[in-house]
Amino acid sequence: MITRMYAVIDTETTGLSPKYHHRIAEIGVVLVDGGGRIEHEWSTLVNPDRDLGPQRIHGIRAADARRAPRFEDLAAHLVELLRGRTLVAHNLPFDLTFLEAEYARLGTAFPANRSHGLCTMNLASSYLPGAGRSLAECCAAAGIALGGWHSASADARATADLLSHFLGRSQPPYPWSAVAERAVNTPWPELAPRVFSTASRATRSMSIPGGGGGGGLVAGIVDYLPRVSGSEVADPYLAVLDAALADRYLSADEIAALGALAGSLGLTATDTDRLHRDYVDALARVALADHVLTDDERADLATIVTLLELPAGTDAEALARATGGATTSELSLTLDDLVVFTGEFDEPRSVWMERATAVGLRVHNAVTKKVSLVIAADVDSLSGKAKKARGYGIRVVSLEEFEKALAMGVAARAEV
Repeated sequence: MITRMYAVIDTETTGLSPKYHHRIAEIGVVLVDGGGRIEHEWSTLVNPDRDLGPQRIHGIRAADARRAPRFEDLAAHLVELLRGRTLVAHNLPFDLTFLEAEYARLGTAFPANRSHGLCTMNLASSYLPGAGRSLAECCAAAGIALGGWHSASADARATADLLSHFLGRSQPPYPWSAVAERAVNTPWPELAPRVFSTASRATRSMSIPGGGGGGGLVAGIVDYLPRVSGSEVADPYLAVLDAALADRYLSADEIAALGALAGSLGLTATDTDRLHRDYVDALARVALADHVLTDDERADLATIVTLLELPAGTDAEALARATGGATTSELSLTLDDLVVFTGEFDEPRSVWMERATAVGLRVHNAVTKKVSLVIAADVDSLSGKAKKARGYGIRVVSLEEFEKALAMGVAARAEV
């Protein structure tokens, strides 16, 4: 019987890839038992012996990092925290890449890989259908409070709460039982412990000139992209890409680091080109969601195309596809169509859900790429469901349009 179950980890880093000398600047670990209960929490800032990189994102002050232990000081303690446990992280491939590099600097192989751990970002597609990729989106969908976002301790705690939520929606044996067996039998190195003191962030707030993210079309565009099926690394890569593009600027170092990250995840140039084009397509759909394309939105699209080194005209092609998807043709319904309702109607929403079910439609609570239609109390709704539907290219219609389609009847689904 496995007694030491999960070690939930989160890192804040100085950049996107250790191949370009980026380091861990903060690490948090939350130990969780088999029932999802927290056993122990530990975190510390880490002195990376270099500049801190995107301080506007992680908010770590150089004055605080300077008094923190170096990774070699805490490496042995971290091994003992992780030994015999299944590693869990929200974007596990990213965190593992940095842990592998830090231990390699010490001449020690980090023994765990993706087959020894769980990525809550990937698990969310099964347990939180319709939720975005980001930790904030997943926590919101699960009703979990997320405080101190982008601190390793807060993010590790929120990820542990997500894991507990998933455990509560499963029954043993869990789908990841084989992963847990591999993890418990993994031989970890024996490292000589060092005496060190943890360091935490200063309680005062940090203000970085020019910080706070960019003023682009939408924050977190990646949450409006359909999840990539059949790949455990595409979604983690897109999440990192989205964070890197938040300020609508990519330095040469960031571009190279993104390429290195893609390589470490096993993504080919063809894979990343497709993902970058999908990202631009989603941005175009969101830009046209209100049927108006402003000069700022057009410029933002062009900027992203340039930053991602996509061919000239990619933004125009994306806008053309988005316009083509925003059809105004007469609405027709088909048996077993998956539909979602959003907003407050004159009659209770439950009444309309029953009417839809009665004619052979399937009502869903969340927007996923399998949804055929979203019925909104206000067709220009800014609800999360409506915004996500537009990002996915799913039609959003008024209740009046839906009523008219119901009156015309529901067609039988064609045999495949």
